[in-house]
Amino acid sequence: MININIREEYGWRLYRYKGINLWFSGYLTGHTDPSMVIFESFDFLNNKTHSIDFFSNWVRKLTGHFAFVIEATDNWCFMATDKICSIPLFEVFYDGHYTVSNYAPNLRSISGVNYDINLDVALEISMSGFALGNKTLYDNLKRLSAGECVFWFNNKIYRDYYYTYTPWEMHSCNYAQLKQELTNVLMSTLKKTIDSVNGRQIVVPLSAGHDSRLIVSGLKKLEYENVVCFSYGRRGNYEVKTSKKICDMLGYKWIYVQDELNRKRAFFLSDVYEKYVKAFESYASVPNIQDIYEVFTLKQMSIIDNDAVIINGNSGDFISGGHIPTDNSLNEKVFTLDNFTWAHFLDKHYSLWSKLRTQFNDNLIIDRLFKIASKRCITKNNDFTTYSVMECMECIGRQSRLVTNQQRSYEFIGHEWRLPLWGEEMLDFWESVPMQYKIEQKLYKDVLHDNDWGKVWSNIDINKKLIRPYSLWFIRMLMKILISPFGKRIWHRVEKNMFIYWMHPSYARAITSYFNVLFDNRGQRNTNSWTADQFIKKRGFKGVESVSDAVRNKYNDSR
Repeated sequence: MININIREEYGWRLYRYKGINLWFSGYLTGHTDPSMVIFESFDFLNNKTHSIDFFSNWVRKLTGHFAFVIEATDNWCFMATDKICSIPLFEVFYDGHYTVSNYAPNLRSISGVNYDINLDVALEISMSGFALGNKTLYDNLKRLSAGECVFWFNNKIYRDYYYTYTPWEMHSCNYAQLKQELTNVLMSTLKKTIDSVNGRQIVVPLSAGHDSRLIVSGLKKLEYENVVCFSYGRRGNYEVKTSKKICDMLGYKWIYVQDELNRKRAFFLSDVYEKYVKAFESYASVPNIQDIYEVFTLKQMSIIDNDAVIINGNSGDFISGGHIPTDNSLNEKVFTLDNFTWAHFLDKHYSLWSKLRTQFNDNLIIDRLFKIASKRCITKNNDFTTYSVMECMECIGRQSRLVTNQQRSYEFIGHEWRLPLWGEEMLDFWESVPMQYKIEQKLYKDVLHDNDWGKVWSNIDINKKLIRPYSLWFIRMLMKILISPFGKRIWHRVEKNMFIYWMHPSYARAITSYFNVLFDNRGQRNTNSWTADQFIKKRGFKGVESVSDAVRNKYNDSR
């Protein structure tokens, strides 16, 4: 028996056609009405033999960012997430009943289902902020992965990965050709984005980096004028100053949302923030808080159109190679995953708390990574490189689990969004680019600077970070001199505990109290360290250390 439990809000809508129910969220490239694209297929689909292979091939041809559920009859259901799982879906199978929902807490209300906490998943989230694969914090409650589809037919579940990001399938091409091809892909991607908004206002969160600058300069190149940019952070920080210069050069309206530490801290303690967290609870990742305070404040200012579409630069830095360590050994061939070295990956993605980086915990995570990679990293000849596996696993891991959660902020304030830098053309292009052109984003940066759209690349600094306020700069320098005899490791710890709370351009550490940061002895890494700790505490643990202890005790007891 099928039970569809879809919450029709935050972008989700129900469409009906010839006895077929379609719940859809997101957008399909080139189409203003996504339901028509799907329903037009159904006269054809209904004349075919239903199978997971058939539906997998069909959904692979859809382009855009979406999630949907189709219910045709009592024994027929199909659902899918897009290639990067930008919008989540959840499922529970219990006692012959198959329940699907876009809101994980709805599934926990099903009586009789075992919802014991999965300690291994709790450890994953404590160390990284997200859980890999289909697992969530609770047993029996599953989440679809990036590029996954599920077919329920005749009381049986069939699932398939219709898409996996495969950066090991490179093609040979000289550098000049690659540069021209990337230029063409960027233009095509942005043109399709413009077409999809149908003349509405585009709102861009503009930073001092490459990705959002690419969006606004590309829009200007294509002569789209209905654009508003907003920037945020404490007064005088480099992000604000740079974004203002960019907007002045392009002639776009610029809005500044000023971050004030006390107000931001109060927001994270407010009912509004609690509502945001509860509204998008997945039990599979911590909330993305990067700009929730700022976009909520922006909405309260009532200065953007009600139907405006928000477009950010996610995840241009990742897809263009910005997360590849500058280590030539990573380009060496790997013919089996059995002896794959995960050290770089753990350092990058599983180090929210240094105290959790024990050999025991690392081995548990590696075992989990191996199982997922064995399902997703598949080639005809098992011909990989270290970096290509890392990129694939980051795409289906941190990027699709944690980074895409930023889009929830825009849904929360009632706006559509687009992710042009993660469109199909971008995925197809970048997975074929050789590593030497991805390291330090060489190809990406060269193309952006060579094209110099809007004249905002050659004359305006990129990510020129400054220590502000000035008073803090002097105190920090004095402490650095005093601590320097004890080594860099001790200094970095002191800096994180004493100064980062006040130095961050947008006061991101306001998610917790200064005293928590100041007296931390667990080795925090960034803001996600604290959201992970809060996530875990809400489940009855004292903190991330207690999760680590519980996992070790579980395995000791089983011996």
